[in-house]
Amino acid sequence: MAAFIQEPITSEPEPVAYRLASQVKQRTKLVITDVDGTLASFWDYFVPALRDFLRDLSARLEKPVPQLAEDIGRVIERRGTHEYPWLLEETGFAWEHYKDKPDKFVTEFVKPFWEALDANRAKYLRPYPQVMETLQELKRRGIKVVALSDAPDYMARIRNKQVFDGMLDAIYALETVEPDKEEVWQPITLSHGRKRLRDLEKATSTLKTRLQVLPKSYEKPCPDGLDMVLKHFGVFPYETIFIGDSLSKDGLVAASRGIRFIWAHYGYHLPAEYDELVNRSLRPVLDEPKVSKGPTPAPFVEAIAARYDELLNHL
Repeated sequence: MAAFIQEPITSEPEPVAYRLASQVKQRTKLVITDVDGTLASFWDYFVPALRDFLRDLSARLEKPVPQLAEDIGRVIERRGTHEYPWLLEETGFAWEHYKDKPDKFVTEFVKPFWEALDANRAKYLRPYPQVMETLQELKRRGIKVVALSDAPDYMARIRNKQVFDGMLDAIYALETVEPDKEEVWQPITLSHGRKRLRDLEKATSTLKTRLQVLPKSYEKPCPDGLDMVLKHFGVFPYETIFIGDSLSKDGLVAASRGIRFIWAHYGYHLPAEYDELVNRSLRPVLDEPKVSKGPTPAPFVEAIAARYDELLNHL
């Protein structure tokens, strides 16, 4: 049997060139972005529509605006979204005045409200300054951009169709859950909400951007949706950057996976008129406002952005 002869090593392996992360020209493969308050302002169309509706409702039902606003606000708090498909049908005033006349309530109140909201969205939903230019630049650099939103999936569809379709590589949004018949809080009718969901889904059937529907339990700061994004796009947390306006949701979920976080400070503060309705009138009286004079930035914030394109400085 021939003896095994080890060949001599004739050359030393080349040393590995270590570099600090700050020395890497581009370390980001994926940008994860929030939508509402980061890419565009949902409030710019929701607040005017709701404000006008409350004034009209107050005159017709002879109830004060604050009482009606709080009634609607409790549904919003309970369901976790301002665009809950059965927002009006589940209110106390619906049950008090129209429990036995749901079709009349839908005709006189529900349809006009959503029609006004849709018209306002078409007119006023616009991206923040430099958002579209930044998305184009990220695409030019070969960086994927994914939206991770807590909006209901049906509204994520329609907003994307109107403004961002084709600019994002994917949108992850929460499922729209129909109330269970055994729930204590029930809409007086489900018919209009169901039809609205079908109509909007049909209107957005040609979306270019892929939509991934997440379970409601994945609402941020739960990291499960974020983990799904990282897995689907095959990236590590250190190859990712997250930009969002909410420290308690976007910031915390990014921090839970060690992802660099850019605080979209420009989307955090509301105009005084909007703040009054959103964080006071619609809030149940025992709750604290979500937006105060401003929080102290958490230690996980890498940078505070006054405009969306500032994230390009941190790729």
